[in-house]
Amino acid sequence: MADEESHQRRRNYLALLLRRTLAGFFNGLPMQYVNLYIVECGYSEVDLGAVRSVATLLAALPSSIVNLVADVSSRKRAYALALLLEMLSALLFYVSSNQLLLVLAVTFSLVSFFGATNVENVLLADSVRGRRRAFGFGVANSLSIVASATAPVVAAFIVNIFGGISVQGIRPLFLVQLAGLAFASAIALIFVSDVRELEKVSFSAALKESIELVRLNPWLKRWILLEILGGYVFSMSVPYQMIYAVDVKGADEFVLGYMGLAFNVGSFLASPLIGKLADKIGRVKTILLVRPLFYISLAIFLFAPNPAYLVLAWFIRGIWMASSSAFQTLVMELVPYEFRGRWASMRTLISITARSPAPLVGGLIYSYVSPDALFITAALVDMFLRVPLIYMTPETLNRKQYLDKLRRPRIN
Repeated sequence: MADEESHQRRRNYLALLLRRTLAGFFNGLPMQYVNLYIVECGYSEVDLGAVRSVATLLAALPSSIVNLVADVSSRKRAYALALLLEMLSALLFYVSSNQLLLVLAVTFSLVSFFGATNVENVLLADSVRGRRRAFGFGVANSLSIVASATAPVVAAFIVNIFGGISVQGIRPLFLVQLAGLAFASAIALIFVSDVRELEKVSFSAALKESIELVRLNPWLKRWILLEILGGYVFSMSVPYQMIYAVDVKGADEFVLGYMGLAFNVGSFLASPLIGKLADKIGRVKTILLVRPLFYISLAIFLFAPNPAYLVLAWFIRGIWMASSSAFQTLVMELVPYEFRGRWASMRTLISITARSPAPLVGGLIYSYVSPDALFITAALVDMFLRVPLIYMTPETLNRKQYLDKLRRPRIN
């Protein structure tokens, strides 16, 4: 039985590696251009913020349900649902002809991000044992980065061939993305299965246990607050990064492509090393140790005297982003195996709802205060509000010690 479970873990991990690698390339094609595409469709930066805020709010409940299904039904069913929504997002972007379709496209992309990514992380965490888990995430992220490294440059050539940064130039990227995701998802769903059978639990019982788990452990409440505040760092500023690069710094499609390439190279070089470091000194320490690179990259981005500096900024940003392996490991290890899906569901429902105004707030700051003020505000929120919350999070590297400290719900 142990050998069979070990074999299934390896098969799952390899299938997830392949899916994440292929998805890294195909999702990487339109990544730099999604928000530019919406603006090129005739909408202002404030309109972009409104579209993203509405889509974020609409994505909260379905994202939460997808994650809850991972605990009350099966990991694989939840994963299949999330991957289907990911493909639907690409299709809707390709056929979008009005604001409603754009809102739906962004909504499904967010559901897939918070659903597919979370469920895939749950499956990865299930497939790799504790002392190698951060390294396992690091390898998965590295392979995805290798595949996606050339995606921005390939995308730049596609955009250039079809007319440059315009609706007509960007639209074909979504069709290629759709075809690639369909292929990658089919492979994953053939080979991935649940590592072990979950205890049967109803949706209502799972919801009650989620609430009780968070109530009993104060650091879980703080983590949810950390994710809410993350919206006022990343959801508020990221939609406007490439618009800023083009409109303020004079970047063209090739500069955007090389920015993406530099980001991916930085992440690829750093991911396994940071994963190993997280397995050695701890997840929390690693996240905090690498954090200053985010602020350095932002400073270079804002003060860049010419577009070439944007490439350097994104290389440093990529090295910082490699710490996501430690972050992903930590968030999964904050709860026991059987609670991972419902923990993701609870976090997603609360944090997405609370952060839904962030893109609109970002659009208002960008348009009516100044573009620079938006990115500075995001950095200050991260530095003075989120970093202290990360510091207060218990370390999970010693799994037994951490789980002995965790208080579990007792609901009949």
